Amino acid sequence: MDNDLQLARAAAEAALATEGVYSLGTGRYVEAATYGPGEKVTGVVVGPDEVRVHIVVSYPPPEPIPALAERVRERAALRSGGRAMTVVVEDLEVVRDENL
Repeated sequence: MDNDLQLARAAAEAALATEGVYSLGTGRYVEAATYGPGEKVTGVVVGPDEVRVHIVVSYPPPEPIPALAERVRERAALRSGGRAMTVVVEDLEVVRDENL
């Protein structure tokens, strides 16, 4: 279980460090999170064979959304312990442009 939390934290950090990711998603119908003793990592679901990272993308994104999701997948996969990695784009967040 502790290993799952470490993996979830690492995947969350990798996703949030990717330009164009506004935040981690919380899930649509069921909370997207990994649970441990006294801790919850929201936005990352660690399963026995797969890790799912839920993201909210800044709009306008710095690149096409499929390419951004692939970059997040690649970054998070480096820390996934060999498990399959899926990126779920839950929403877009309009980022206010200070220059307008």
